[in-house]
Amino acid sequence: MKKKKIAITGANGYLGMGTIKKALSQNWDVNAIVRRNEVIKELQLLGSKVFLVKNFEIPSLTEAFENCTAILHFANIVCGSKEIFEKVNIQGLKNILEAAKIANVSKIIYPSGLGVDKYNIVEWAKNEYFRSKFEAEKILKQANIPYIIFRPSYIVGPHDELIPEIINQIVDGEVIIAGDGNIPMQPIYLNDAITAFLSATSEERHINRIYDLVGPQIITMNDLVELVIKKLSQFGFNVPRPKITHISYEEAPEKLDICAEMVDVMRCDLTPNGNITTNDLGFELTPLSVAIDAAISTKIGTNIKFNTKKRAILLLSGGIDSATALYWGINQGYEIIALSLLYQWRAKNEITAARKLTELTNIKLIEVPFIFMQQATDLKMEGYPIPSVFQAPQGFIPMRNLVFYSVAAYFAETYGCELIIGGHIMKDTSTFPDARPKFFTDLISLINDSKHASDKTRVHFLLPLINLTKSEVIKLGKELNLPFEFTWSCYGDFKKPCNECKPCTDRKNAFLENDLDDPTFKNNE
Repeated sequence: MKKKKIAITGANGYLGMGTIKKALSQNWDVNAIVRRNEVIKELQLLGSKVFLVKNFEIPSLTEAFENCTAILHFANIVCGSKEIFEKVNIQGLKNILEAAKIANVSKIIYPSGLGVDKYNIVEWAKNEYFRSKFEAEKILKQANIPYIIFRPSYIVGPHDELIPEIINQIVDGEVIIAGDGNIPMQPIYLNDAITAFLSATSEERHINRIYDLVGPQIITMNDLVELVIKKLSQFGFNVPRPKITHISYEEAPEKLDICAEMVDVMRCDLTPNGNITTNDLGFELTPLSVAIDAAISTKIGTNIKFNTKKRAILLLSGGIDSATALYWGINQGYEIIALSLLYQWRAKNEITAARKLTELTNIKLIEVPFIFMQQATDLKMEGYPIPSVFQAPQGFIPMRNLVFYSVAAYFAETYGCELIIGGHIMKDTSTFPDARPKFFTDLISLINDSKHASDKTRVHFLLPLINLTKSEVIKLGKELNLPFEFTWSCYGDFKKPCNECKPCTDRKNAFLENDLDDPTFKNNE
């Protein structure tokens, strides 16, 4: 039996991506039509054949439609000027229909919009969006190509635009609702909408029809917000109840950062019976609660599986030790998130080095400012009687590792990491008491005791260089292809390292012991 082949315009959009995935899962061939180069690879990885058609050129569309039984035309816009609506929603459709005739496509599936038939009749349906959709429906009816037009309500589910925005506002502490929030609506689950689209490509009995595409439950925006708040709690995502603020429709575009056309869509109060659609196309509607669960699960990551044992926070100073630990971690297959702590008098070159290293390795970098933190000598010069300054090692900062690793533990919990990697070497354990194994043993116990009762994960410290000398660290860095020229060890903030401070002399001796030239000096000449 010959495989079914369909073409989808707007293939990289919300509807397009979901429909492609389901069609491919049913062993259909899919020609994906897009207008941007940067989305091609993702669609190819899904398994579709991709066609770049930037401006609805008929020859390119005709090629994309070749041997396709149906076209699903998702390349439409909701926001824009009259000229843009004319170009995309109307002229774009005309070109698609012309190409479809040339390619002998037997059917076109078109998502219009709920309330399009009320264009110029009710106040909320008088904008350019409704006009363009109204004209598009007329064009389809006159095109002599079999069609099915859908008029969908809000389509919700994984990666939709509505529920994630409600979640964002809940977390921010205030949910803003346009109008009184009591206009009825019937959101439909994304999977149900996709099922309807794909069923329409196959159904031969029902052509040249217009179907309302709505969900099984009539609710209001006020109801939906309350449902999302309740569902978040059920997912264990506990946040304080937000303030609910109602604003006028005139204020909505600015305060909700949406276009005026979207505000008018919100005002649509139609509640059609969706049973005709489901009966004709042979599917059942999914309860709204399932759609909300799917949207929330995707948004807050409850359905994302990752190996926490291979994800790690790494303290990255930009010096050789932490840089070697970074390259070691990557080599070991850890998913690294680098943490750079910005405190007073930290060398700017060191900060730059940390940024460069994460750029080269393409890993996430978190920078945390510590405006309160100073070296003990700086505090002493301000006139404070600080006993710890006397006989302290060069660069000593009171409680530095206690503060730094506590912050690292915070981010480890935030990002779901079970490891915190530090680049301490053997000499650190004799110079700094808070770099000794006992310090880390005691601290990790305290960190794990600080977790909430339901969090059963445990964080561990990983100190891969703790038994290595500086010379051995240089050797390991060489083996790992560490770009030494992008590291910085000097306490000073000069054009090139001072070659006199303790970190500089230790670094110089370690390179000499490995019979290597330090590229940092050449890089800064």
